[in-house]
Amino acid sequence: MRLAHLIVVVALAGGNWAFGQGGFIVHLDDLQEGRNGAAFAVREVPDGYLVFCDQFSQEFTGRTHIYVRGLDAIGELQSDHQYRVGDDEDFDIGYIDAIATNADGTFTAAIAEGYGYLGETWLYRFNSTGDTISRHFVMSFEPADSIVHILKQVRELGDGGFALVGGFDPIDLPTRGFVVRVGVDGDTLWTRRFGSATEGVVVLGVAEYDGAGLLLTGYGGAPGNPNKSFLIRTDSNGNQVWRRNYGDDATVNGAVRVAADGGIITWSEYREPTWPSFYWQQMMLTKWNDNGGIVWQKRSHYNNSVNTHDFEILPDGSMIATGTSALEAVLAKFSSTGDSIWSRSYAPTHGGSYLLDVQPTSDGGFVATGETRRYDPIDTAFQTNQVIWVLKTDSLGCVVPGCQNVGVQEYALDMDEHLQVWPNPVSDWLNITFEPPTEFTPQGALRITVQDALGKVVLQEVFTSRPIDVQHLSAGTYHVHLSDEKRWLAGKTIVKE
Repeated sequence: MRLAHLIVVVALAGGNWAFGQGGFIVHLDDLQEGRNGAAFAVREVPDGYLVFCDQFSQEFTGRTHIYVRGLDAIGELQSDHQYRVGDDEDFDIGYIDAIATNADGTFTAAIAEGYGYLGETWLYRFNSTGDTISRHFVMSFEPADSIVHILKQVRELGDGGFALVGGFDPIDLPTRGFVVRVGVDGDTLWTRRFGSATEGVVVLGVAEYDGAGLLLTGYGGAPGNPNKSFLIRTDSNGNQVWRRNYGDDATVNGAVRVAADGGIITWSEYREPTWPSFYWQQMMLTKWNDNGGIVWQKRSHYNNSVNTHDFEILPDGSMIATGTSALEAVLAKFSSTGDSIWSRSYAPTHGGSYLLDVQPTSDGGFVATGETRRYDPIDTAFQTNQVIWVLKTDSLGCVVPGCQNVGVQEYALDMDEHLQVWPNPVSDWLNITFEPPTEFTPQGALRITVQDALGKVVLQEVFTSRPIDVQHLSAGTYHVHLSDEKRWLAGKTIVKE
């Protein structure tokens, strides 16, 4: 793995960050070897993290295969599994937060093997090192039916079975959403379809509700009309109890969770038809009661090309969420009533970025994964325009602690390797150099900010490549941040002797 790879060791007891919270940004460009790919789920395991990806196969031109990469706690690669080696077929693992975390510590994915009218769905189970434990056939269609089916998400249910959601795409009818209920052994118990001959529907997310029924989220609309987000509640047999359309001129809603008080929360998009023609939108959190009534609704991040992806409810009721705003990945935290606590955006200095899954971590921080896109492969680090990346932050969304005190909300993903700080540990003079690629253009003057372990700024000045006198600083841990007027660019943690 090359490119931005940040390692953090923090913080002192009583500081602004939980002890031991670390951060890193890892791009898997070296592993991809110029082949497009994306990651759809990341899970913490005892030795680090598993990243569930698909990318163009290293064996077959133009074929997508499934990969599970194991990273240690500081983002170093530990394992690399490719599945169905030797199969000249396409494989797909889903979309937003596509992996089910099982009660026994294993993971389940609904994987589409093959594509088109010959496609099949299989239920894979992985252990904590990314090895396949089992593979069980779920469904397929006869080629004469002319149906393509797509899987978007799978979730384990309270009885050990699973719910799979996605869409059927008949050749002469709009797409029909579906949910497939399978038992503990993986055998299908029932299938339910949603939509009609005049409305296309795709189900993107599912959650169990009240120990029996299901909650389904997705989008649908009549051909030629804007899609609407929907929330469906079903009974234990998958029959629709109620459906609510919302979001006005919205396009996608893929995440639903159940709060500790039994309330239903969705993370979706919102747009009014009168807003600018280049499609400005907002992100929207909505809390619903068990009858589909709105308890509260909060909107944020008004911008061009806004999308919402995954979110999780934290133990205190607050929420961590991912989305995209103007082609920049967003990680945002909200209170239990949907009010904004903080928001950070992350993007390479050229191109866009997306985070399709976020998970809280045992150290109090967060880990997220998705893809970055480079519109032009302008250096050897990016020979593809679709690069898998993993982001690990502290509890405030910072890769290097203290980013919230630098005065910016945007964060670069690809500049850290160009920042050098030495010696470390340091006694008297700290050398700092920054040699970015030729295509990099700063947005205003560069500046260096140094903070102590409690987040207090102890030094801030315009950046020049010259030694900085740190003799006056007390012994301890410090965090060095490089930024311009709009973006955090890179950072390091140092120790003053």
